[in-house]
Amino acid sequence: MKHTAHNAGYLLSGKAQMIMWFTSQLKILSLSGLAAVLLVGLAFAQAWPLMINIGQRDERFVQGFHEAEQANGAQIRWTTGESELHIPQLPTGASIVHMRIMNSYPAGQADPIFTLRSGERHLGSFPIPRTIVGMRHFALLVPGEQRASWATSVAINSTTFTPPGDPRPLGAMLDWVRITPTTQASVVAPLFILIAAFALGAGTTLFALLIGVRPFLALSIALLVVAAIALLAFLLPLDILPFIPRIASIPIIGCLAIWFAQALGIVQRSSNTIEGTQLPLLFAIAWWSLPVFQAVQILDGAFLGVGIETYILAGIALLALAFCLAIGYSRLRGVSVEQRRAQMPHYALGGAALGAFIHLWYALWYAFTRSGKDFWILFKGARDWVQTGALYDLQAVVTNHVGAVLKVPPFYAMLFVPFVFQDGLQILFFHRMLNVVLMLVTVVVWLRMFRSQPLWWGIAVATIVLNSRPLADTIAYGQIDLMLVFLLTCALWAMRNDRDGLAGALIALGALFKVYPIILLAFFVLKGRWRGVVGFALGMLVYNGVAIAIMGWETHRIYLFEVIPRIGGTTSWVENQTISGFMARFADVPFEAHVFGNRTISLVATAISGLLSLLACWLTLRPSQGRSTLFALQYTQYLLLMVLAVPAAWMHYETLLVFVYLIVLMHLREQQISLGKATLLALSFALINYGNQWSFNGTTIMGVLTIVGISYKFYGMLLLWFVLLGELRGSWLEAKVPTRIGLTQSQARTAQPG
Repeated sequence: MKHTAHNAGYLLSGKAQMIMWFTSQLKILSLSGLAAVLLVGLAFAQAWPLMINIGQRDERFVQGFHEAEQANGAQIRWTTGESELHIPQLPTGASIVHMRIMNSYPAGQADPIFTLRSGERHLGSFPIPRTIVGMRHFALLVPGEQRASWATSVAINSTTFTPPGDPRPLGAMLDWVRITPTTQASVVAPLFILIAAFALGAGTTLFALLIGVRPFLALSIALLVVAAIALLAFLLPLDILPFIPRIASIPIIGCLAIWFAQALGIVQRSSNTIEGTQLPLLFAIAWWSLPVFQAVQILDGAFLGVGIETYILAGIALLALAFCLAIGYSRLRGVSVEQRRAQMPHYALGGAALGAFIHLWYALWYAFTRSGKDFWILFKGARDWVQTGALYDLQAVVTNHVGAVLKVPPFYAMLFVPFVFQDGLQILFFHRMLNVVLMLVTVVVWLRMFRSQPLWWGIAVATIVLNSRPLADTIAYGQIDLMLVFLLTCALWAMRNDRDGLAGALIALGALFKVYPIILLAFFVLKGRWRGVVGFALGMLVYNGVAIAIMGWETHRIYLFEVIPRIGGTTSWVENQTISGFMARFADVPFEAHVFGNRTISLVATAISGLLSLLACWLTLRPSQGRSTLFALQYTQYLLLMVLAVPAAWMHYETLLVFVYLIVLMHLREQQISLGKATLLALSFALINYGNQWSFNGTTIMGVLTIVGISYKFYGMLLLWFVLLGELRGSWLEAKVPTRIGLTQSQARTAQPG
């Protein structure tokens, strides 16, 4: 009984401490929340009247309309028999909806009749008279409503006419819609938007406080964030105001994730730090937080086609059940609260590894059941070469080299030649099996790099890190990224064992699959590892010599002088997550894979990428032992540059970053890490490894939020680069004792230089 009372007292003490801390921060949270309500409310009041130009990026506002077209010098859409207009959420008072409509039916045809409804409310019914002088203006009164949705939906039912030679049922032409409040005094934001604004301000402040930011700085950060969003809402009301609740959910989900990490006991509340061994668990928490944001996207009512896949929900349910069973079992055994708290991080890491394994198993099943579109480009190209002697379709390269076009080096295509007359599906299966084997072998090589560490921890870490959608996509598409991960991992192993020539030859082999590993030559030069440069040169001679002997010089000449000069530049296509791709999306459509033509933006992006590369080179000059994790971190910078600083790199290229995270976790394993830095690293992992281009959006552009949101993996890479920069900066490094891979810090202090 005494023991039970002691445990209850301990729990009560912990809860009391949490309540006391939250109460002490209540004033600052209330202040930030009320400031957010004021700023967002002012932005909402100043946004009206709102104008929706039909046909100009209006996909989120219209449903059931015909495609946009030009008529009478304006871009319009024809209504159908059942069209629907989504108007951004109206003020609490009544509003007048003005519409510019035209009936261009031929003489003798009955005028279309519009009947408008909003939910169960009948708004009006009227004919659209025929006119030859231009469009007419119509207006109707729409009462305000308190509904937690991003828009007020107005159904437009219309009689239609099908003209000769045009199979479309046509209602009338709609040019624009303008929404005006009846009185300026009635422009008050709906209650749910004001609640969301309060949650945005208070949630941002609370998240900053939870990760260790001082109260005044946390309040300042929150006010800056809210002020920026309010300013955007004033400038771009159609893009921002409807989605304030969605924006507010981001810091709230972050707070829940931090609270969960604290409940598991991986955060030391007294110092607000986390042990390096617990980082993978924080990675898993961040990863599983993103489906929660997907759920928010579904609930806000926007038509995006976003959905949480069933296996994700099943995984969450399974993990929750396993967690509850573990707690219940420990209670039945009479395990004390203190013991349970001490064991919780180990159980949680095992549970996270189990969840990652289940998802990884599903990802492999997914990968083996897809069409492998990139594989077929290579397979068909090699078969065409065998049959006709032509490997490259130069016309397709010139027309759109970022599309489904063969543009890889001849050496890569050569590997498919012996199999071109066999069953392609069988070859695709073996290609995928090879990728899986390479993935496992890469993990084994990594485990050997820290063989003195607990094996169970390394396996759990590898399982969590391999829970990567880019990795699954590279297997599904029939890509070669896992071969690159394997080669670049082995190159690091070779350098650690003073086999620089072998490392150079391995990197040369990687450069014949994808050109961008060639930037690792800079690493060899800056580190003075000239045998690596020689090994690279000899490897290129040998590999290309074999390729020339098999495929001929003419194929190589075409690749060098006709293909390579034509495949430069970037694209705004959603899968391109590089610096150049991010900037291109602000000036081009992100859902069309074509070459981006704005040279000014391309040059600016290239300059930024160049500066980032120069910074990496400068950080490489810092001295480091060949067998230290610092040396490995300097090396992994270049893997990050391969998918961040090049003009175009698809999402599945980020498979390379799996190895970067393994090295980062190895480097930080024995350190006490601030919760702020750990959170940034975990967030970067989640953004990079969860989902692909269709996980958080459809093909509908929901304004600037879509343009910004589809670059979420780019933000993950920026966060990863920021953490690497912090680890490698000179003043910090000089005070550190290099930790060898496979050695503890105490062992490293007494070890001889490698």
